Amino acid sequence: MSKQPKDDGNEPIPVLSYRPNGAQKLAVGATSVRSASIDINTRVVSLYSDVNCYFEVGDDSAVANITNSHYLPAGLYIDVSLGSDIIARLNFKYIAVISEDTGTLYLSDRI
Repeated sequence: MSKQPKDDGNEPIPVLSYRPNGAQKLAVGATSVRSASIDINTRVVSLYSDVNCYFEVGDDSAVANITNSHYLPAGLYIDVSLGSDIIARLNFKYIAVISEDTGTLYLSDRI
């Protein structure tokens, strides 16, 4: 159950807003792809994929090998923290994704 504030329809109200021009769309497939660099002030990214995939969060070198990565099932919308302070976020600039199927991963920066 969400601990976020709720609107009049009893739906959670997102605490973080979406960054203007902070959305990315990645073509997912059998070859790993990496997002564009994520803004240093971004605290959370929201991910949604239309296919089952694996993703990794990290700097340029960390996302090169995503064989032991996090699973994201198709159709699930999740928020992923990039760290609680600027020092921690310096090492988390990219999202890499790979899938056995072809589809699309949608990424939104949250501030």
